[in-house]
Amino acid sequence: MRFFLVRHGQTQANIDGVFCGKTDLSLTQAGINQSWQIAEALKNITFQSIHCSEMKRARQTAQIISPSSILSLPDIHRDYRLNELDFGEWELCHHEEIAEKDPEAWARWLGDWQNGCPSGGEPFRHFAARVGEYTEELRSAIAEENHLIIAHQGVLGLLLAKLLKLPIEAMWSFPFQQGAYSIVDNQAGAITLRAFNSQMEYCPKDNYEPQLID
Repeated sequence: MRFFLVRHGQTQANIDGVFCGKTDLSLTQAGINQSWQIAEALKNITFQSIHCSEMKRARQTAQIISPSSILSLPDIHRDYRLNELDFGEWELCHHEEIAEKDPEAWARWLGDWQNGCPSGGEPFRHFAARVGEYTEELRSAIAEENHLIIAHQGVLGLLLAKLLKLPIEAMWSFPFQQGAYSIVDNQAGAITLRAFNSQMEYCPKDNYEPQLID
């Protein structure tokens, strides 16, 4: 089984450098172009399933990629477990603004983010639990061929860390670029990271040994 992990395209929140979880933003024109770039890179693949978060930015990315890459088009399955962390009162705020307006909560978050919670938002442990549940389904799945997963930086970083059985803090070691794709293989529970942030055209040779070409 091969998973293609894709971060949604650019939004205005990405440009502004602010926290964005539950806020349902659309893609910018650059984000749309990034999604088409991935669609072109993955045009040679038939996907057996497509999963994305419930957020518009992930759905738009999925809808752009899927028409050009899927011969027998499956439904795009929206899964709440792929939603980004809900940042509550910190939504669409820059970290400098949060530090000024909500200093105690910000300090608690910086000191122990794994047990912390943005003011009015989702506790990180709840976020980790739902992403972990989804990850275990991927690990135990026995279906084969290619599967597309479109989500958010926090979700994909944590998902990959958990698939590779790394500590949770390793999620920050995987900065998923927009306009790129990553590949993870699951061969009977043995997880291998095959590509990270690739933008090359994917040309499959067989089920598990692709050729990435310029």
